[in-house]
Amino acid sequence: MTDWLARLQPGEIPIFRHTHQALVEFGPRREHLAAREIAQEVLADPLATLHTLHTVNKKVAQRYGTEVPTVEHALMMQGIGAYLDAARGLPILETTPAGRDARALKALGVLARRAQHAAWQARDFAVQHSDIRAEEVQVAAILWHLPEMLLWLRAPEEARRLERLGRTRPAAEAEMEVLGQSMGAFRLQLLEAWGIPELTRDLLDERHAERARQTILAASLDIARRSERGWWDEGFLAAYNALAGVVNLPVENVIATVHGNAARVARHGDWLAATPSAAWIPMIPGPWPQEPDEEEAAATEAARPAPVQPKPEVVAPGAMAGKSPAPVEARQAPTPATPAPTPAPVTAPTTQPSTPAPAEESGHTVCPMPDKQVFRETLRGIEGHLDGSLNLNQMSALILKGLHTGLGLSRILFAMITPDGERVKSRFTLGVPTEDSLRHFEFRLDGKDLFAQLMGKMQGVWINEGNRERLWPMVDPRLQKVIGAGDFYAMSLFNGGKPLGLIYADRGHGECGLDPLTYTDFKMFCLQAARGMAKVKG
Repeated sequence: MTDWLARLQPGEIPIFRHTHQALVEFGPRREHLAAREIAQEVLADPLATLHTLHTVNKKVAQRYGTEVPTVEHALMMQGIGAYLDAARGLPILETTPAGRDARALKALGVLARRAQHAAWQARDFAVQHSDIRAEEVQVAAILWHLPEMLLWLRAPEEARRLERLGRTRPAAEAEMEVLGQSMGAFRLQLLEAWGIPELTRDLLDERHAERARQTILAASLDIARRSERGWWDEGFLAAYNALAGVVNLPVENVIATVHGNAARVARHGDWLAATPSAAWIPMIPGPWPQEPDEEEAAATEAARPAPVQPKPEVVAPGAMAGKSPAPVEARQAPTPATPAPTPAPVTAPTTQPSTPAPAEESGHTVCPMPDKQVFRETLRGIEGHLDGSLNLNQMSALILKGLHTGLGLSRILFAMITPDGERVKSRFTLGVPTEDSLRHFEFRLDGKDLFAQLMGKMQGVWINEGNRERLWPMVDPRLQKVIGAGDFYAMSLFNGGKPLGLIYADRGHGECGLDPLTYTDFKMFCLQAARGMAKVKG
């Protein structure tokens, strides 16, 4: 570590051009500015945040024998005028060797965007937790990303090597080979060398993950990293449940808050070239292609196979697809366990709903309405029966009820892997009349159509008018006739790496459309359903 500390030792650090320009423009208005206004700009730039805390704790705080853990406090300690004058002389990242290296600049932009997102989530949920020092949690989320950013600034070759090794080996192995220790230990030692306060380092110490502030921080960091590739990953459920437990809110409220925060930070940080996670909220793509390291690009291109049928990439109206770095595994968090009533046993694999389809009353279509109370109770019911107390019929009935009554979906089908392991076939239905062709839903696992591709991993799709022209031809013509031409949701269910089946749902009537919020709830419910199906007895 000594060598690393020498190479990444404290010193002059560049800041992003946008931040530098903003601080310069603040100058003429310094007499009318509050520290909080300047702090907002500084906190959007991890490099500026590090510079500010390092400088103030080194030059100012030592006089008073204390540490300064927040940017706003640091600005007041140094003085707004003195800070803005000093900021004018800071180097601009884009003019440094790292800034002129396209790969390094891109990596720094991605990390800065990720830090912004994590910090925004962390501060918001800390406030909801009634944390009167929420900015400390915000700063910790920002500084979490500094080791990687400093590597790209000061040791780009090692940063490239670490990135390359991480594609094919566990992160811990890659970190040990390049850094000689874990990234967690490296982070704490590096930030100590830079004079970052002990309070902040304590928040970043993964050994304290059981504390509420660390739980908020860990969940926010995980959400920020995972969401760079979309919002379908089953690991999100652990983060949502962790936040719900800390702030004492229903999971669906947490999800809505997370999505709102992602949208707000995307608008606030629009000066960064990296694509914001909010862009992926209305989409559930299939596997995303990895971007090869530039050293491997030529060889990769030469060996590239012939084009094949594209993986499903679902985009809601107005959304665009793109590429993002690979996600990391989430830290598992406890889920709330609220007792729920045991559902009545199912005597037959097929049941009928109380209100099977939209009705025509006085010439108007009456569409099914979701019952949020039933939705929440069903989620808790599945959670309360992960002990194997329910058989397949009982768990399936609970799942179908949650989708039908809880989310207001009319036709629901649960297709399961056949005993020969070659096909996925309709097993349980709700709201599907006997004469409905949807009862004949079936496809081969080794097929090339949309549903077969969904079975590659746990993922979902929402067919709607915005993507129908592109995605509907990927559905097998036989299944097109079985399903009909309306909008629908579908999501595969997995137990670890083992496929369990697929859930299909729609609202039947053409006037009863599907919407993004219901789609979000549908995906979350399917994640919980997969957990429940993996624990059935028999």
